[in-house]
Amino acid sequence: MRRILWAALPLVLAACSIDQSRLGHFVTQTVQPGMPMEQALVRMQAEGFYCNAGSGAEAVISCTRTYERLVQKNCLERVDLVRSASSAKTVGAIDVLEVKCPK
Repeated sequence: MRRILWAALPLVLAACSIDQSRLGHFVTQTVQPGMPMEQALVRMQAEGFYCNAGSGAEAVISCTRTYERLVQKNCLERVDLVRSASSAKTVGAIDVLEVKCPK
């Protein structure tokens, strides 16, 4: 029985770690610069992100999603969608911010 528990320990610990590059890859597969902002917001929300679009005039729209962990407290994944300088209705850039976890 102990062997099974020791064998499962790396899997449990891996489930608790944050892979920042995985989040970046996921986001770049979900939204891209040049796509309509409205479509980007719909796709992010479909993936579980809450995007604070406000009045729609902000240059940067912040999106967050809770990353649930088994053992430790949950973390917050954060992505900023930046409007294009030439068209406010288009995504100009995507900033994947560092995942925030409580200590």
